[in-house]
Amino acid sequence: MNVTRKISNFVTHKSRNSLKVVPFFFTFANALLGMFALMKALDDQFIVAVYCILLAAFMDGLDGRIARLFGVTSCIGGELDSLCDAISFCLAPAILIYSWGVQDFGIVGLAVVGLYLCAGLFRLARFNVFHKENESFMGLPTPMAAFFLLSFVLYRDWFEAHSAYFIFNKNFFSLVILFVAFLMVSTIKFPSFKYKESKVAKLWLISIFLFTGICVIEKYPVMFLLPLLYIFSGLFYQSYLQFKKLLIHCD
Repeated sequence: MNVTRKISNFVTHKSRNSLKVVPFFFTFANALLGMFALMKALDDQFIVAVYCILLAAFMDGLDGRIARLFGVTSCIGGELDSLCDAISFCLAPAILIYSWGVQDFGIVGLAVVGLYLCAGLFRLARFNVFHKENESFMGLPTPMAAFFLLSFVLYRDWFEAHSAYFIFNKNFFSLVILFVAFLMVSTIKFPSFKYKESKVAKLWLISIFLFTGICVIEKYPVMFLLPLLYIFSGLFYQSYLQFKKLLIHCD
């Protein structure tokens, strides 16, 4: 019996009723941080807005775990979580990216951030309808999609210091946004960290700690490289599954 189940069994029925509201504090904190990010983005305080979204992701990761810890998961909690995610990881990043520089792309910029927003909303809706408790997600999770795009805001000086000016080219950056939008609505499987008992989750957590340590020591842009690694892992895993399926058909 794992720790979560032990704690859940220890909590009495009476105390469980009073604990039902606890996860909501974290869920609403997610939404409020997303709103604050929007406000800061409109004030051209882009770095502050990025950190607000990162904090929102932290809150988003806590609410579900706390609900499972105390055995107070609910349908309304799941629906509310998705609505708050729509603010923090779909709308806020879209407005932030647009205000930061994509608005200079004209109608193209408006179109690509609009597609990103719609793709994120579709991803959240599909998750609510088809989600199963397993080791993977269908499509790139919205927080990771947001992290990847926001890393360009966070590390712009680093990219320019390393002469990577092409990244901020209108056509190239528009393609990056469209690619992220495609990954969210795709059926590509990406690793899930919700259930740390799984082999996939354990392997990924170990890899993340090692990779983060190397990035910190070498002063690499961690918040850019981690989402990039996650994206490539999903693409690699999908290729592996397709290859395995092809071999079975050949036999």
